[in-house]
Amino acid sequence: MKNGLLVATGLATGLLAGAPATASAGGYLGLALGSEPGFNDNLREIAAPLGRSLRGLAGIRFGNLSIEGALNGFTVLTYGVDRNVYQASAALKLSVPLGNDFEAFGRAGLERTWLNYDDPRLDHTGDGFQFGAGFEYRLNAILANASLFVDYTVHRTTLENASARVDATSRMWGLGFTVGI
Repeated sequence: MKNGLLVATGLATGLLAGAPATASAGGYLGLALGSEPGFNDNLREIAAPLGRSLRGLAGIRFGNLSIEGALNGFTVLTYGVDRNVYQASAALKLSVPLGNDFEAFGRAGLERTWLNYDDPRLDHTGDGFQFGAGFEYRLNAILANASLFVDYTVHRTTLENASARVDATSRMWGLGFTVGI
């Protein structure tokens, strides 16, 4: 196990060291339009997705590593009523330059999810994690510290209220942009 971890760490370090240099650093804001979430069977028992998701994000980049916060939301149908699900997250994002202003990235972090029924006895909340990966195109030739990206993210949490507990997983594709601040 230790040897495998050492090899993986060495390989990742070598890839980053040999990768083309990244010219961006500093803060950024972004927005992403996502696909309709895919739910696991447990979450489908209490809610059905209705349409696309939307994510606002803010981050700060240090070379190839970013700290990113986001608020994701989408609408679901529960008991015949449209409700909103929100996911607030804090994550680390590692970008690997591929050349010609393209990057691949991976993201992982913690999140808080809530589904409100307008009744505190029925509201579901929970803490969990998210992970995902994607590709980004840096728009440095057009607009400094801006980019376009596509990503796939998996959100995993346990939603609870006073009488129920649901192991919830949602999956979404996203297409978005960021601008430097």
